[in-house]
Amino acid sequence: MIHLQISLAVLSFLLPGSASSFVVPPSLASCSSPPKAAHLLHAEGETQTAPWAPQDLTADNDGCVPIPDDDYVKQYQRNPTKLWPVEFFVVAHRRNAAKSGGQTEILVRRSANGTSKYGLGTGVPATRWMLSTADPPGGYEWSVVPPTTTFSASGYPEYDAECCGGKEDWTYRKIDMREDALGRDTDLGDVELEDYATAIRNALRQRISGLMEDETLSVWETTRLSVVHNVLEKPSSVAAIQGSLRMSGLFARRTSDEGRYLSVASAPDASQLAQSMRIYTMFPQMPDPMPPPTSTAEELKAEIQTRPSRMAQGGRDPHKDKYGRAYTHISTNNVSNTIHGIYLSLDVTGQPGLDRVPALDLLGTRRIAREWVTLRDLGVLNQEGGMGDEDTKPTFISGFIVRELVKEGVVR
Repeated sequence: MIHLQISLAVLSFLLPGSASSFVVPPSLASCSSPPKAAHLLHAEGETQTAPWAPQDLTADNDGCVPIPDDDYVKQYQRNPTKLWPVEFFVVAHRRNAAKSGGQTEILVRRSANGTSKYGLGTGVPATRWMLSTADPPGGYEWSVVPPTTTFSASGYPEYDAECCGGKEDWTYRKIDMREDALGRDTDLGDVELEDYATAIRNALRQRISGLMEDETLSVWETTRLSVVHNVLEKPSSVAAIQGSLRMSGLFARRTSDEGRYLSVASAPDASQLAQSMRIYTMFPQMPDPMPPPTSTAEELKAEIQTRPSRMAQGGRDPHKDKYGRAYTHISTNNVSNTIHGIYLSLDVTGQPGLDRVPALDLLGTRRIAREWVTLRDLGVLNQEGGMGDEDTKPTFISGFIVRELVKEGVVR
């Protein structure tokens, strides 16, 4: 079974605040786990560097303890198409000669949960874990692939039975995007954007099929491609792709009687987006110990805000786990943040009228401000414009991912 930690609704709306405003409740603070690694921490105020590269999360690392067979990632790998969460992301970027001297900018939104300053704000899960005692959120349904698969919280390394009184364990169950989540007959229906998403899905299926013919791929890479291929074979993947395009805000309408910020006709064609596609596996720095699902929103905020000091006191490495696997980002207690991410890079250089693009939630209509932020200010590049080595986790949730896209020439 698999172990998750918090409902989607609560995770989506955690707000950052002053770390001094909250106290970690006794249920979380009274049983700090012993240090899982004795790595040297950086001095307070020092700029931290944290190299990251795509990694096989089942491979042992030199100088670290071996990964046990019951590790949750290894469990995922034994039944990958049923267990791995998969999420689509749109990475909108441009070179802005007028405002940033030709520097590349990424379209981001302020992070709402306090784990980082910025996020892409376009992530749409095609399939993910959810607390089995809750109801799926709008646009999702329980996965119907028999038999019903659940995963126990005690299967995650951050689960601590002592913190839960030795009694509380809980389970997660898979949910999938509904095929009709953004259907043409709904209030959010958008025929033109749905057709664009359908074309992207078809192009991605062709691209993935071609990549799977490469006999030089590792078992890790081959398995990951099979997981993505399985997701794209489902018609509901169109809704997930459409949702990510929608959340970017680029295709929102300016007013009821005006066109979109970016017309579909002006966007890169589906084959271009498919060629830009990269798959990266995100591996999060989770709260330790894992808060139980009975934790309040205030307690969860307190955990995030006090985590750095508790890690420093306990000797926990903020950059990798005890098996040497490097973290890509700082996470809430949402276990579905260990994901295979499908990243589509959308270059809008030279497109007019995109300085104030709104952000939208997947099924929401309230508009939230987005920002164009340079790769330097996100920590992806250094201040001289070269490849950065700064730890991007506190600044940009997808910083390490975008740095890889720059290295591969996908984002320029």
